[in-house]
Amino acid sequence: MATNKKKRKTNKRNVAVIIMCAVLAFVLIVVLCAYLILKSYIGKINHVDSKDWDNISIDAGESQTDADGNIITDTTMSPEINSSGAENFGDGEGMDKDYVKNIVLIGVDNRHFENILSNPGNSDAIILVSINSKTQKVYLTSIMRDTAAYIRYTDALKQKASAMGRTYSDGYDKINIANARGGPEFLLDIIEGNFKIKVDDYILVDFYSLIDIIDVLGGIPMTLTDAEAEAANNYIRDMDFDRHVENWETANVLSGGGSLILNGVQAVGYARERQTSGSDFNRTSRQRAVIEQIIIKAKKMSVSQLNELVNTLFPKVYTNMTESDILGMV
Repeated sequence: MATNKKKRKTNKRNVAVIIMCAVLAFVLIVVLCAYLILKSYIGKINHVDSKDWDNISIDAGESQTDADGNIITDTTMSPEINSSGAENFGDGEGMDKDYVKNIVLIGVDNRHFENILSNPGNSDAIILVSINSKTQKVYLTSIMRDTAAYIRYTDALKQKASAMGRTYSDGYDKINIANARGGPEFLLDIIEGNFKIKVDDYILVDFYSLIDIIDVLGGIPMTLTDAEAEAANNYIRDMDFDRHVENWETANVLSGGGSLILNGVQAVGYARERQTSGSDFNRTSRQRAVIEQIIIKAKKMSVSQLNELVNTLFPKVYTNMTESDILGMV
């Protein structure tokens, strides 16, 4: 009798071990599949090394030039102010908190996205994305495109300009010119030097690619004034003309303001306009609002819709972050 009880206990224990092993194996398979799927998605993103930006056209993002073809830095800045900028330009990496991950989101106005490495374009949207692990929140901070920033060119950029018969002089200029002349990593250096914020990573996307992303989402809700709608129509027509849209003058124009569902070109037109009150300051607010609505809409998407979104979005994204960097953040 005692032997039978012992056998039953042993059998129960064996069954429990088998079940536990089966559950663990199932969990491992699910985790492995999720990892492989995620890795395959992340592999669609364009990883760019710093040297890949070495072939930027010297004519990209030009300012005014003098009679000899030399680049003129912002002439409203006196030599004394430029000298002060040089003294205060940070040589270090800036303020650093181990619980904050900073990434610069760069939206560029580039009409030929396939040539992005040779013509990255002016950074018309510069948004510092701060991921705070303490507060479990993500903060978006805009840097206006026309912000006067001290631009300190690298020796390589100066030599390249000189070889092309141009001169790049250190001094104040609009901050959006940094991306066009030296690429996104040069822009990061300028942000760190002027604002003393540690930021090593960027994500770059073209405005025209953003149109496709919002269309995959089925549009996003926005409330516009009549003035904003009228101003946005100027950009909408311009972008539709560039994209060879049939009846571009009327195809996507807004009839007026209100609570609307904007398609891709309408949402980007709304985010780009700065003719209404508040100029570029309010434009940065609209840019953040569009990003927020994209995130809200994406969180409500089905698996198949998210798959379509990822397949549309990721091949149009450029970043210096590696697969392991992104997987680590996830």
